[in-house]
Amino acid sequence: MDGYDAATYGDRFADVYDDWYGQLTDTEACVAAVARLADGAPLLELGVGTGRLALPLAATGLPVVGVDASTAMLKRLAAKPGGERVEGVLGDMVDPPLAERRFGVVLVAYNTLFNLVDPADQQRCLVNAARRLAPGGRLVLEAFVPAPGAPGDAAGRGPVDRVEPRTVSADRVVLSVSRSDPATQEVLGQYVDITEQGIRLRPWHIRWSTPEQLDTMAAAAGLVLADRWASWSGEPFGPDAAAHVSIYERAGTPPPTR
Repeated sequence: MDGYDAATYGDRFADVYDDWYGQLTDTEACVAAVARLADGAPLLELGVGTGRLALPLAATGLPVVGVDASTAMLKRLAAKPGGERVEGVLGDMVDPPLAERRFGVVLVAYNTLFNLVDPADQQRCLVNAARRLAPGGRLVLEAFVPAPGAPGDAAGRGPVDRVEPRTVSADRVVLSVSRSDPATQEVLGQYVDITEQGIRLRPWHIRWSTPEQLDTMAAAAGLVLADRWASWSGEPFGPDAAAHVSIYERAGTPPPTR
């Protein structure tokens, strides 16, 4: 997408992110699971945004570092109650500017890895995440499971264009405009936010990977799959799961405890 870079999504969505996405997945179960895996060790969240997960994780007493490419997102995180407990770092999640620091958990939540639309960047992100794991540390990755042929049409024949209303009210209309291409595993889109004051464009662009592709990338980064759940509550992952929480660790380390 022309004119789209690592900071674009965060900069364009920061003012609505909490309203639109504040209730994503089960935050309470996620925080409990991640805190248990961290077991008191420092935690790094890549793509921390406005702190939906980082703030309650920090409230458990964990030392939390959050990396984001968007200054606007980090400013909103810092301004929230408890924001001082999260160390916000401005940088690219592919290779965060964290010197040689190590973490008990590196968290990449809710499809955040898919914001890296170059497969090589997804691979580099996992390599650098693995490098930042302390002994016994874990990479925890949450993402959707692409349906067969998705996100294109049912037969996976080619790109599919969609225009759908997201919000319709007396004072505001938000339209979702997207183009999906199963051949490249990419979806790009715009939320066209229309009010009497004018029009605001909120672009987004993802490249999805299947769980199997993620496992292959993780293996190339020196990681092995230790566990995979269908939800943060630990529900077993199966063929009909719409999402997955995948826990990776360095080869030869003990399995995670639930």
